[in-house]
Formats: sequence, structure tokens, C-alpha cells
Amino acid sequence: MSNATIIDLAARGEVDLSALLTGPLRQARLVTLDSDRTETLSAADREHTIFVLEGAGTATSGTTAVELSEGTSVTMPLGGTLTITAGPLPLRYFHASLMVPSAEGGSR
Repeated sequence: MSNATIIDLAARGEVDLSALLTGPLRQARLVTLDSDRTETLSAADREHTIFVLEGAGTATSGTTAVELSEGTSVTMPLGGTLTITAGPLPLRYFHASLMVPSAEGGSR
């Protein structure tokens, strides 16, 4: 375990993993969206996955919307956008972004 790196994500909120890992995982974030707030993720150059830890809300991509609740995971492949909206209470989730070898640049 001498090569392991321990990161307190709750304290840091966001970590750039590109200096620590050689694989496609590039960013890890712990996000809390206040009630009725939104965040939009772009998959123009990377793929995304979120895992809901607390709260409820909605994830919308194009014309498709799904309800989010504790334990729900949403994965978004390359291309498109995903809008995450918190419900009446804050929504807390883990977000990871992964680079795609054929994509260039970097965005959230």
C-alpha cells in the first residue's frame, strides 16, 4: 500500500487525479447542490458518472429525465449534456469524469 494516496474528498471537494493515475479517471468531486439548483455536465471531451449519496432530484439529458434518489447512479457517455437538478432539499453526489483517448481538451 506504499503507492496508495489517501484523499479526504469531503474536505477537498474536488481532486484532479491526472497527476496520480495513469488511467482514464481524471477528476473526482463531492458535490452538494442546494435545493432547486442545477449543474450541467458536458460530455464533449470526457465521460461522466454520478452516484447520489443523499437527497433527491432529476437528471435530464435531451428529452429524457430520470428521478434521482439515494443510491442512484447515472452514467453519460461521450457526446451530449446532463443537467442535474436538486429537489426541495439539497442533493449530494459523487462525480467522476473519465477522459476518452480520442477526445481532446477538458471541461466539466
